[in-house]
Amino acid sequence: MTVPAMLRRPAPLVFGDPPEQSEHGAPVVRRGELAAATRDASYLSSPNTRADVQLHAAVVTRRYAVGSGLTGIGAACDPVRILLDEGLIFGARELLKSHCRRPACRALFEAADRQHDDLERMRAYYGLQERHGVHLGLATRVRHSGRPGTVVDTAGRALLVRLDGVPRPVRCHVTRAMEYETGAGEWTAVTPVGRDAVPAPAG
Repeated sequence: MTVPAMLRRPAPLVFGDPPEQSEHGAPVVRRGELAAATRDASYLSSPNTRADVQLHAAVVTRRYAVGSGLTGIGAACDPVRILLDEGLIFGARELLKSHCRRPACRALFEAADRQHDDLERMRAYYGLQERHGVHLGLATRVRHSGRPGTVVDTAGRALLVRLDGVPRPVRCHVTRAMEYETGAGEWTAVTPVGRDAVPAPAG
């Protein structure tokens, strides 16, 4: 069985959090979804104006070749040689014609499309933002049956959560036995959607 691209990587990192807090290869998340950026051409002696406007799926690099293992945000397709411009971060679903098509970037861009559709359906149906002030997305910290973890992927109407210290993610219902971190050390227990108050489906 082929392991999905997202599950072969460490838990995602929220853009703006120090990359030093995450592992090499962790996907970078912006507003709850995968992020992308252009190459940081300031490190190049002769920038390629065509290639350097291409969007790469963003991941944490702790092995960037310039600067003896500089930690930062790199390209999924080559995090050792391509550092990304953190001032030009986009959602991975933006500027489709500019996407890098190398295998590692392509796999994350494809995952971003699937996750976006899944998350939009879940956000519309469960209404966690409206009902509990919870923004549902990747890299969200949760507690499932009291055990802390991080949302690392989606699977239809379910979340895939990597519990702390457990390498294999577990499939979790959005509201069943779930709490969401809404601030530093602040957790919100969410409630199921009542049969008489089901939000209208998205789309």
